[in-house]
This record gives sequence, structure tokens and C-alpha cells, in this order.
Amino acid sequence: MERFKRKLDQEEVDNLITETTEILSHCTNPHLDEAQSATNLVVGYVQSGKTMSFTTLSAMANDNGFRVIVYFAGTKTNLLTQTTKRLRKDLINNGANNQFYKLHENPSLEEVQRIRNELQISTKPTILITVLKHYKYINALADIFNSQQVKNVLKNNAVLIIDDEADQASLNGYAYKNSKKESLSEEWEEDEYTTTYRSILHLRNSIPNHSYIQYTATPQGPLLISILDLLSPKHHTVLTPGKQYTGGKTFFIDKPGLVLTIPDEQVYNSKKNPLTQCPKTLVDALQIHLMNVALVVCIFKKENYLSMMIHADKDQDASRTFYIWVKSLIDMWTEMINADENDLAKIELVESFRQIYPEVIREYDKSTDIIPSFEEILTQLPDVIFDTNIELIISSNKRQGDNKEVDWEGSPSHILVGAEMLNRGFTVENLAVTYMPRYSIGKSTADTIQQRCRFFGYKWNYLKSCRVYLPTDTCIEYAEYVEHEEEMRKWLKENTNLEAVEQLLIISPRLNATRKNILSINTVQTKLNGWRKMNAFQMIDENIRFVEQFITQTIFENDKDYGTTDRNHRFAKLPIQQVIEFLSNFKFSNMPDTARKQATMRYLKYLASKENSPLEHAYIIQMAYAGEARERAFDEQTMKLTTNLHSGAQFQVKRSILVMQKFVLKIRFVFNYIKLNLNVILSVGAGRSLIH
Repeated sequence: MERFKRKLDQEEVDNLITETTEILSHCTNPHLDEAQSATNLVVGYVQSGKTMSFTTLSAMANDNGFRVIVYFAGTKTNLLTQTTKRLRKDLINNGANNQFYKLHENPSLEEVQRIRNELQISTKPTILITVLKHYKYINALADIFNSQQVKNVLKNNAVLIIDDEADQASLNGYAYKNSKKESLSEEWEEDEYTTTYRSILHLRNSIPNHSYIQYTATPQGPLLISILDLLSPKHHTVLTPGKQYTGGKTFFIDKPGLVLTIPDEQVYNSKKNPLTQCPKTLVDALQIHLMNVALVVCIFKKENYLSMMIHADKDQDASRTFYIWVKSLIDMWTEMINADENDLAKIELVESFRQIYPEVIREYDKSTDIIPSFEEILTQLPDVIFDTNIELIISSNKRQGDNKEVDWEGSPSHILVGAEMLNRGFTVENLAVTYMPRYSIGKSTADTIQQRCRFFGYKWNYLKSCRVYLPTDTCIEYAEYVEHEEEMRKWLKENTNLEAVEQLLIISPRLNATRKNILSINTVQTKLNGWRKMNAFQMIDENIRFVEQFITQTIFENDKDYGTTDRNHRFAKLPIQQVIEFLSNFKFSNMPDTARKQATMRYLKYLASKENSPLEHAYIIQMAYAGEARERAFDEQTMKLTTNLHSGAQFQVKRSILVMQKFVLKIRFVFNYIKLNLNVILSVGAGRSLIH
């Protein structure tokens, strides 16, 4: 931890200790010998020091008697390796602290005996376990905790589970990612990501005393909705970034001159605009990067190296294309820079660097900064070009894929070209120039555009040399997101109750631009089509209280008398915002139903925000409100009802009251009080007719 203190001033150290203490104070008591569990949320900025936070939390947990700490270290092997390496460096400290910490990466049942033995060492070391966020490895870890050897030794000793990037794979993106598939099933139960979620629940069930800490930089509406339903965090902490941090506010509000626009014709898309030659803006960006290295590393000596990142498209073939362009340019410039002074190609190359040099020094203040001439930069350029390390970071490249570690200290200049592996969680050290010509067909989700921000971070020391190349539409999206992010953090700081923040997210018109996240037409026509029985068995008591209160406070109108109480229903016509709030407050406890709830709320929000003929009202129907509760068939193994709740001629008659004006959504919320201790079910049906 001393390494962290050397990087921070006293105020920053105090903030780190205070916030870490707050996080740990809401965890389970490691000295109370009984079953306990706690779930907390920790929110930071992208690249702002979340790793430092949970490393400090680990050290503090060790001091307070936590015997095991589990880290969900991302969905890709390079992120797992990155986290393991950092823990080994910062906590074990090259072996100096090996009596206090023991580290395992993706352990299998074969390591049970070793873990058992380490738990019995007299110094009581904390067992650090990094695991890939994949059901195979998480289930294997659950098997270790369920083994009698570990159970007998661990007993009720406290375990800390740290979920890094908690909005990825664990919960968020479930409905949206699956909505983008070309082939859609009608049921979310058949989609991906349920296995990861189930494995997390399996692991938690295998540990009697544990605290589950979710770290994220993107706590958007769908994430909050998900965690309130599924993992229910009781407390949240908003991390304060260090003074040297440069995030979205820096680039898109305070210093927008650092962001340069890529013309539409140079924006890459494999289908819409497959570029056949290296775009001019990429050449400019490369030259700026090389001169930045000459300026910041060689002349100013502010840093030992600088990096450039090129993120062209999620398609790995695009990364290969851009990699070939960059490598060919550097190879060509290497030959030219070695040529005779009178060589025409060299003269032309030098002149092209000279023309772009004013952009390199544009953000520097001539009255306070000593700015070297281009000739001084030129003397450094040959060595910079010769000593530039170019990496292709894609998963299919075995040599430079998942397990590739960049030798940052080995060269003054690095250029990284890649796709998704340069996305979420990956740290590009000393990144100064970013070139991201991604062509977006539709509006990006807030969490997606945020997690591509590898250019955020602690860059104040060389911020004047930073440049970010983006398409115009992407620049607009980021500017919108910055406003969204700052508002979100303000709410989280001001409200100790996450449910209050969720309500603000839902009702605030200011966040419409980045929160619509319109679902695909296929999703609406398949997964929101027809009737759905949405089960909430783990939330029965809470939902019953909410529903009873809702019914008491709502004015219902009676439909005509159909003769018997089981056929007589009543309805309430409510503003659409109240219907959305109703859905928000009704809790579910499994991933498919929560995904369905998310999608329904997002689509309602979208319909209500349409400029022409927005959706204004919807109906909530209380069925058989005067009758006795009817017993329903229930399968205890599958935890599902087997009775069809929406059948029979009488129900078809009931549907006739839902003839509404255009753009009034035909959606029914049905309450059925049933026996078998399953007192309330919310059922949602949305037909194709809702697309007007």
C-alpha cells in the first residue's frame, strides 16, 4: 500500500481510507460466528482508480479478519491476468508479504488441500482468489467452498467477494445484448448470461458468511433495476477520483479542444463504409503520437513512455487491417528517415510532420511553457520511430492475444491496435492519442460508450499532448453522457437509498437522450409479444405489501357484471409514468423476469418520449378482485406455475374493454392471489399491436 501513498497527496490518502472504511463497515462481521450476507455497490469513474480502491479494501479486510477474498476479474483472460499481477505486486509485494496473503488464479478442486492448509497457517493469511467471470470457473470455486475439507476449516469465517465491472455479464446488458442477436428466441430463459448469474448465486449459497461488493463505473438505469431486483445492495459508496484524474468532464466540457473529429468518409464500418486505404486522419494521429513522444518523453522527460490506441471496430479483421496500415507506415517512415538529406521522399516526410506540428503544441501556453522548435523535435524523431512498439491485441492472435503482456517500460513509444480486448477493464498505460473511428448505426448505450473510454485516467501530467479522434456522432454521445454521469453521481451522493435513485432515473426527462436504449423491433415482436407469467417467489411478502398499498391508494373502475366473482374485474387508467413507477417498485428474483421487466420499462419510456403522439396512459387491471384466492398448480422443482392464467372465453371478453385511442399501449398488469404460499404474481402481456 505504500506504493499508492507515494502517488497520492495526504488529502487523497484520507479520501481513500475514509471511503474504504465506509465500504468495509457495511460488510458482514468477520468475528460473528453465524451465517451472514451483505451486498454493496461501489461507483467510480472509468479508469479512475477502482483497482486501487478494492486493493485497499483487501488490505483493510485482511487487517480485520477476513480469511478469503474472491475477485471476479472480468470476462477475458487478459483482464484476469492483469488483476492477478496487480494483486501480487501491491499486496504480496514480490514475496515480502507472503505470510499474510496467498494467491490463487482460477483454482480447481485439485487445489482444495492446499487452500485448506493455508487457512490453518498460524499467521492467518488471507486467501486471494482471482477468477474469470464465467460460470465454469465460478461453479468450480463454489465446489471448493462446498468441499468438506474447506468447510471444516473455514466454518463461518468471513469471505469478501469483489465483482469488478459488476454491470458486465453478472447482470447488466442481459436484455439489450440478447435483443441484438439475429436469431431471437421468444423466451429470455433461453438466452445467454443466465449461466453466469446462476453460478454467482451458487457461489454465494456455498459461503455462509460473505459480503458481495459490486464495483462499476456505469450504474445506468438497467443496472440499478437489475441489482435492486436480484442482488439488492443495501449500501452504496461513490468513489472520489484523485486530483490528477481526467475524465469525461475534462475532455468534453473543460477542454473540448483535445477532441478531434474524424470526417464521415473516414469513419470505418465493415458493411456501411469498409475503408480500402489508410485514412488521412489516422496518418495525422500517428504523427502527433510520435512527436508527442519526442516532446514529452525525450525533451520534457515528464514520462518514460507514451501510448497510442487504435480501436477501429469490434470486428477483428478490421483490427488486422488497421494494424497492417500502421505497421506499413512505420516501416516506410523508418526507411525514409534513414535516407540521405536530399532524398525527395525524406524531404516530403519531414514536411508532413512539420505541417502537423502546430497541432501537437496547440494546447501549450507560449507564455508559461518552453516549447521547442520543430527542428528540436526532428532530431528526436528517428529514435522514436525506430523504438516504437506496435501490438495487435485481439483474442484470435495467440502470440498477442489473451495472455499478451505489454512491456511498457521497454520502449518510449507504444501503439496498440485492437477490438473488444482494448475495451472494458483493460488499462492502456500512459495513453495520449486515441483513434476510434467506430461507425455507429444506432445510438450507443450509455454503458457501452463509457467503457470504450480508455483515454480517461490520470493524465494531467501530459494532458496538453492528449488527443482523441472520434466521429461527430460519437462526440455528441459522449457530451450527452457526461451530463448524465454527473447527474447520476450527484443523485447517488445525495441519496442513501438506491430505490430513490432508481426513481430519479426513471422519471427524469434530462436523461432521455442517453437512456432510451431502444430495443430492436425483433425483441418487441417476440419477447414482448403475448402473455408472460412473471414469478417473484423470493419477494412475496415485500410485493404483497406494495400491491396492497397500491390498490388502497388507486381508484379503480368496475367493469360490467359477468355473473361470478372470479369473472368480474376492475381497472384503473393511469398516466404512463405511474405505470412505469409501478413496474419499478414490483420486484422479481430471477434473471429472465428481470430482463423482461427492464425491456418493458425501457420500451414504455421510449413510447412515452416520442415526439409525435406519445404514449400517455395505460391500464392496470385487478382481476377477480372480490373473489376468494384460487389455488394454482405449482411445480416446486422448477419454481414455476403450471396453470395457464390467461385462458378462457371470459378473459377474451375482458379484453374488449382495452379498446383505446391510438398510441395507448395495450398492456395488462394482472394480480392473482394464489395459495401454496405464492401470494401474488405480476403478469405482463404486450402484443404486436403496441407497435403503431
